[in-house]
Amino acid sequence: MSRPSNRNRGAARAMAGFGLAELMIAMVLGIIVIGAAFAIFQSSQTTFRSNEGLSRIQESARAAFELMSRDIRAAGGSACSNFSVVEGAGAQAELFRNDAVSGSADSLRVVSGDDTAYRVEGSSATSVTLDADDVTLASDVFQVNDFLILCNARKTHVVRATALAGRTVTFAALPGGYVPTSDEYAPPAAVVLARFRDANWFVGDNGRGGRSLFVSRNGGAGEEVAEGVQDIAFAYLREGATDYVGAPADWRDVIAVRVTMTLQGADVDGNELERTASNVVSMRGRTL
Repeated sequence: MSRPSNRNRGAARAMAGFGLAELMIAMVLGIIVIGAAFAIFQSSQTTFRSNEGLSRIQESARAAFELMSRDIRAAGGSACSNFSVVEGAGAQAELFRNDAVSGSADSLRVVSGDDTAYRVEGSSATSVTLDADDVTLASDVFQVNDFLILCNARKTHVVRATALAGRTVTFAALPGGYVPTSDEYAPPAAVVLARFRDANWFVGDNGRGGRSLFVSRNGGAGEEVAEGVQDIAFAYLREGATDYVGAPADWRDVIAVRVTMTLQGADVDGNELERTASNVVSMRGRTL
């Protein structure tokens, strides 16, 4: 019988494959690689959820502070001079004259004239006609029963629209039969009409098992502004004081409001992300 040649023995070894020890080593190395990849994937997912939660918190805080700051800065202000005296009675006039900012440690109410004001080309004690270059119809910008700020350089009135016709807005007679465009001490071109803005800011349940920041405008239902706001605290600085307080003795002296919010983000590893953000806003009409 002939012996196997060296060539045949080499071919047999090449066809033999891996041994048990080699397979075990390969399996262990594969498990280690897969485990490391899975750990990296989990870490990446956790980091992504955490960053997403933080981003949502920051975005909610940014939007909330931006909108609240706009209202606070404008409190008690209008398109007319700060020296324009608020005339007349009524709840809205009293708010505008004395309590442009009011509330408590957990709610804030601010009133002002709207940022957009419309020039008046003619007036009587019971109506104004808007400038044709500003509006085509008064009903395009106002509605019946809207509270409005009517002012010139000397006097400011809070009126309620009773009728709209063409460019004319009608309301109850001004005190003393005052005619804004006929005041010899105030230029007729300075007479403007704007919507009265009344905003109430607070935190409440959002109906989805969480809490949110809301604003109620002109006595209407609360509108959700920012989700995830768990709590809010307002503190007020009076003119000449150095400390913020939750209940100032005289709201007429308040010149700045500090707003502190507690916000929660998406759950990460069983823990809610929670951050506290604070912002101080000066009342423009009382500090300039």
